[in-house]
Amino acid sequence: MPATTIDTFFACSLLVVLVVSAMAVMPKIMYPFMDGLAHKNDDERLQQFAQYILLNTGTPSDWGKNRTTLPSTFGLAADDALAYSLDVDKVSRLNSRNCYAIDYAELLDALKVSNIALKISIQPVFNTSITLLSSINNGNQTSYDFGISTTNSGLAVASDLSSYFVVGDCVRNTVISTGSNGQGTVSFTVQNSVNGSALLIVFAKAKANPRVVSFGVYSFGHNVSTPEPNQTFTALSPLNRVLNASLNSADTIVSNAYAFSFGYWANLTQLSNATQTIEYSFPNFLDQSATILALTGFNGTKSFAEWTAYPQVPLNIGVNFDSSSLKGNVASFTYIVTINAAMYELQMKCKEVG
Repeated sequence: MPATTIDTFFACSLLVVLVVSAMAVMPKIMYPFMDGLAHKNDDERLQQFAQYILLNTGTPSDWGKNRTTLPSTFGLAADDALAYSLDVDKVSRLNSRNCYAIDYAELLDALKVSNIALKISIQPVFNTSITLLSSINNGNQTSYDFGISTTNSGLAVASDLSSYFVVGDCVRNTVISTGSNGQGTVSFTVQNSVNGSALLIVFAKAKANPRVVSFGVYSFGHNVSTPEPNQTFTALSPLNRVLNASLNSADTIVSNAYAFSFGYWANLTQLSNATQTIEYSFPNFLDQSATILALTGFNGTKSFAEWTAYPQVPLNIGVNFDSSSLKGNVASFTYIVTINAAMYELQMKCKEVG
């Protein structure tokens, strides 16, 4: 299928968001909401249940921003009156890697519906993959070529790309576009006087609609061995424009802290430094993009470069419907939602149980 077909898909997705933004029919209180749907068939009832979660803020309406607050009623909507606009902090607190996450039992308790099992998944609308094509050491410097591919279910997505090369205190940026085949090549040359674990961070915006975004992060060693898996040395939890970095040992030293978006990057501002915990504030960049938060440093003699995303996606929370006991009669609903004005794909699977 040609790239223009994918472009049409994105245009239609935006139309869906604009149409549902005019909706103002969803009730704000769960009870007697479910009782009032008893006359509907299973799929209709579960679809309106899913829409309830996406169109309501929950109680309190700012429960996502407050680290210790559990919602007394559950909803993911941002408090901005736009349908299918989700709150970045409520979304991030669904990710189990966030130290302020709510778990599935707490989610069900806030929904106050005991006979429905569900799973919520959120991810970028399309994929951005990164491949190291070549690295050539010329003595004083090393030149890198990376292949970037932007696709949706294997189909090309023509995209604008903003790429950041990060190693230690060295940050480089370049902006290119993929071809209609969704393929592009990013090149960087870095001095060999800089050593350490490195990241290539790539943001992608679909040419058909710049609100449809994706990102990819590739970790490698610049003049050092292959780094450990991401967040081996730190646990990174962003919430309400503050990054909590929990260090795995007293030997872990953070040298640099950064925030990146498609069009901007900045050093993070340190707010506090307690025993094995550092907190940083990060800016609210004014573009339609996720924010990647990255730390570089050392654990003993081993360097690291670790990162997380804000909103903290992709994520999954809920039951495993692939298990044999839950496979049958599962309703699945897919939505295009916005988080900080950028568009993501949300899938919700529901099943009546008990």
